[in-house]
Amino acid sequence: MSEVCAATIPSPGINETRQAPHVIETDVSFAERLDIRLTQPGKVKAILSSWQARAAKKLLMDNLDRSITIATVAKECSLSRSHFSRAFRNTTGHSPRDWLQTARLARAKELLELTDFSVSHVGFECGFADQPHFTRTFAKKIGMTPAKWRLENRPRQ
Repeated sequence: MSEVCAATIPSPGINETRQAPHVIETDVSFAERLDIRLTQPGKVKAILSSWQARAAKKLLMDNLDRSITIATVAKECSLSRSHFSRAFRNTTGHSPRDWLQTARLARAKELLELTDFSVSHVGFECGFADQPHFTRTFAKKIGMTPAKWRLENRPRQ
């Protein structure tokens, strides 16, 4: 149910006030319908709906091996780029860029462990610009180079 209240607001440059109607939603499901999470009294936190989160993650996963813009993913979710980025971070705990990089590195680990692809080929398959970019990113996030990780994590035969 909604309640209507009136707030008194000053008119700019005039010494009189006028009434402005405001609608206050008291139904808790209103926040759920708008996919807003109340974090503190008076503060709201935008999140993705379940279909938006699924669509965004699917699109990002389908494009692990190539470049995709955040604007493209946001458009698929019917959101602006900035609102999508904020809602994605609030939903997943990661920015879209960081989430994509983590997914690419997880895929790279799979390929390093299960295939005989060269390190540069694995990097290419996971959407990295070149082998040095892949090696730098992998070493920074995982703590060792892809070749060393492969040696330590490959199943023994």
